[in-house]
Amino acid sequence: MTSLLKLRLALAVFFSALAVPAVALIYQTYLRLQWETFHQHQSLAEGFAARVDQSVREVIRAEDARSFTEYNFFNVVSPGTASLLQRSPLAAYPPPTSVPGLIGHFQVDTHGAFSTPLLPPPEVDGAAAGIESAERERRQTLANHMQDILAANRLLNAGLRDKQRYPVAVAAPPSEHQPLAREERDAGESARAAPSAASADGPPAQVAFDSLNESGASAYSFSPERANNTLGRVDDLKLEQKFQGKAVMADAEKKDQVEQSAKTKRALRKEATQQYELSAVAPSTAPVDEDRRSNTALRIRTFESEVDGFETSLLDSGELVVFRKVWRDGQRYVQGLIIDRERFFAALATAPFDTSALAHSSALVVARRGEVLARDAGTSSRAYDTAGQMRGTLLYQARLSAPLSDFELIFSVTRLPAGPGAVVIAWLAGVLALVLCGGTALMYRLGARQLALARQQQEFIAAVSHELKTPLTSIRMYGEMLREGWAPDGKRQEYYNFIHDEAERLTRLINNVLNLARMTRNELKIELRAVTVAQLVDLLHSKLGSVVSHAGRRYEVNSEAGLAECAVMVDLDCFTQVFLNLIDNALKFTGGEQALQINVRRDAERGIEFAVRDFGPGIPKEQLERIFALFYRGENALTRATAGTGIGLALVKRLVEVMHGRIVVVNQQPGAEFRVLLPLAART
Repeated sequence: MTSLLKLRLALAVFFSALAVPAVALIYQTYLRLQWETFHQHQSLAEGFAARVDQSVREVIRAEDARSFTEYNFFNVVSPGTASLLQRSPLAAYPPPTSVPGLIGHFQVDTHGAFSTPLLPPPEVDGAAAGIESAERERRQTLANHMQDILAANRLLNAGLRDKQRYPVAVAAPPSEHQPLAREERDAGESARAAPSAASADGPPAQVAFDSLNESGASAYSFSPERANNTLGRVDDLKLEQKFQGKAVMADAEKKDQVEQSAKTKRALRKEATQQYELSAVAPSTAPVDEDRRSNTALRIRTFESEVDGFETSLLDSGELVVFRKVWRDGQRYVQGLIIDRERFFAALATAPFDTSALAHSSALVVARRGEVLARDAGTSSRAYDTAGQMRGTLLYQARLSAPLSDFELIFSVTRLPAGPGAVVIAWLAGVLALVLCGGTALMYRLGARQLALARQQQEFIAAVSHELKTPLTSIRMYGEMLREGWAPDGKRQEYYNFIHDEAERLTRLINNVLNLARMTRNELKIELRAVTVAQLVDLLHSKLGSVVSHAGRRYEVNSEAGLAECAVMVDLDCFTQVFLNLIDNALKFTGGEQALQINVRRDAERGIEFAVRDFGPGIPKEQLERIFALFYRGENALTRATAGTGIGLALVKRLVEVMHGRIVVVNQQPGAEFRVLLPLAART
């Protein structure tokens, strides 16, 4: 197993040992914060559902408080000692807005005849009742519309559409607030007995109202007609019950209790009401005066009525019908109101929901027995598709109070906002991840760099050992030959020169190593002084001539005119070592008879450039940036075939920099050129 692989495994174990517990801790903390945020919004949804339910209860309570006679156009009131006839509160047109989406009130008697407080009795002229002809037509149109709705849903016999049963009335009944004679009242007549249990199912003409809710929630029929007026099924929403737990079971038990209580009807409410009866009918165009009233037998009778609680049903045509059953004088009446479903729930639920804080994080669905009747996606970026396939987490689910106990408000999460704690946890997780990942990556880079450096140092030691051993072996061999007198007289000078050159080579190598060590410890001391170009060229000739000639090569020094007297700031020892290393490097990679070139020219940056060019294969582009790295040697066959320690060019770069110069390498055709830019000396 290599050292790099061992480093990777060690860092992987170290990273896992820190990351796994940290991730688990942050995840559990985040789940807890998410759970708290969820239940905060669940409390908001619970409060909103309670407000909607309170609004519904107030509407039903107001309607339930209406007396039996308010469903007639005229009502009898008895202020003081006189009785007056005035319009019913339900006779107002347009219908009152106390019930959102109200279409109108209606009444169906024992025989199935339809009536509405919007219209006076047929025998009464509209003008005499204070209704203009245009308004009478609008009222009649609305009454016909209600009849059509009831008939279309089989709640009204279509054959009785134009037949209405009203109390007998004179042509022109007393106007509003007109007093009646007190002696004509019959307040002592008691109400007739309530219908028996055998007749509790109601007359055949009203049996459709009895069967509206017979199917119950478990056997409810999802008819094609009703499907066209709904937005799909609740099951299609596929709401997840995350974070619900025992609350879901408790809510299910609460639903069962509500359903059970909804099936139990409240006790009948008894009320005493007064209704007028007239024994004679006059032409509707006859004027009303004191003589006619005195000749008309008008009686006020007091009845005791038994009023059942309201029931609610969703019609196949999409409207809501809220109705109650009233028993009076042995007969049963059905009274109620027809409501536009969309406007009703828009006013009581979806419109308030849009302005609430819940709209930013959840969606609202109004459902009945598994059918989606209304929905509001809120103000978040998430929206419902046309098929109603809403996906999310169930936030809260609540039923409305009776008689709308079949209706539910379902809240689902669309975007659960992160609370302040979650933001802190997110920042902490990000910082921790950055520290772990960045620290591990940094440790890996440092470790890999140290391993690479150790490998390079090993290679450097091997290379230095080879570089030292080769000249020392040669020096020893020629020295022994000279000592023992084995060298011929003609070869002695050659052997002396060889020993001298190898000693110079050893000196350069040792100087490189010593200078590198000094620079590593920041102990290198240099002395910069102004030296002319002519002096530097002479120095190059004196130092490089023997080195190049010993290698069997030639070199050329080309200097631009007018540069001889230009002075640059250099340290002579550093300058010499720089160019000895550059020439030594060029000799390794230049073959053939082509002479090495040393070019001296003025640079555009007001400096003098000394360039050493070889005519070898050049340097691959990907290695140009790394050629000056310590211990680096290009990975090619020529590099591997040549001797070297890998410190020469690195030392050149550092020596040039300490002289405040700059060195670059440029590929030529052929070969490569190392350019050393030295700053000009300041003129005195």
